[in-house]
Amino acid sequence: MSHTIIVGIDGSANSRCALNWAIDHAKLTAAQIRLIAAYTVPGMNMSRADIVYPADFDNSVKDATKQLAEAAATVVTDAGVPVSTMVVPGDASGVLVDASSNADLAVVGARGHGGFSGRLLGSVALAMPAHAHCPTVVIPTTWPERPPHDEHNPIEPPVRTSQEGPTVDASTGPGSHPEFTNQIVAGLDPFDTDSPVLRAGAEQAQIYGKPLHLVGVTAAHILSPEWLPSEEHLTKLYDEAAAAFELAAATLRDEFDGLDVRWTICDAPATEVLVAATQTADQMVIGSRGRSGFAATLLGSTSQGVLAHALCPVRVVRVPRRKKAPKN
Repeated sequence: MSHTIIVGIDGSANSRCALNWAIDHAKLTAAQIRLIAAYTVPGMNMSRADIVYPADFDNSVKDATKQLAEAAATVVTDAGVPVSTMVVPGDASGVLVDASSNADLAVVGARGHGGFSGRLLGSVALAMPAHAHCPTVVIPTTWPERPPHDEHNPIEPPVRTSQEGPTVDASTGPGSHPEFTNQIVAGLDPFDTDSPVLRAGAEQAQIYGKPLHLVGVTAAHILSPEWLPSEEHLTKLYDEAAAAFELAAATLRDEFDGLDVRWTICDAPATEVLVAATQTADQMVIGSRGRSGFAATLLGSTSQGVLAHALCPVRVVRVPRRKKAPKN
């Protein structure tokens, strides 16, 4: 059975970038694309008699949206990918979340026509990773172009890595920029090595024929100033994180034949590390935490920050909430 990729389209430049990414991915995975175009008719305040919409205004909006979907479908067909369209009245976020229940992947732009230009994430790009029934890939507004390194703050070098050679590029000035060119990066807690993010990252690396790079962040930098860890404690923490990642990498190599798995551990703010990784990575894979509640709560501050500032496509996969330990 062919996999189905749903793509939210609204005619914006960012949604066209999302569609182009989805087409390329569909070719690699023998998937079909379902285009989702939602439309709404502006409400009328009956107390304002001077606001009058033509009697066929609903049909005009619907027809314009259909034309948009048909034009996008032609692009997909010309690329040799099976395509279908859905033109549905309603809020785009709600329509796409509902459509995701019958899809294997959702692809959306980070910001479409809706909202104001200064907003980092559109409502759809925020709602889909948190509430979709399938993994979501968010395509940044700058993709496939990326600003040069010197437009972004560098980070501290990693505390542990599996790489023998340099993992950072310090040629652009003070500090370091992580180097993940032509790699799929999975960002996760180095002590949470049973996370679905691991397998999702490995699957993407296998599909694209690229190395998988696990990037973990320890929390020693945010410990209370009332208790500063000794060098011995830090060394133990970093070594344990490295051992956990090495075991996870070995497990993935056994399961995914021929997969090149690398890992890097940093001790710095997680959002800064992962956003810096998107400067060169081909794709970033991160997790969300559940299905109910507010999007901001579900995604967490790190995931939100990565989605808002990422410079490469970001895949968000479902990560089950940790169960609370039973009370004695």
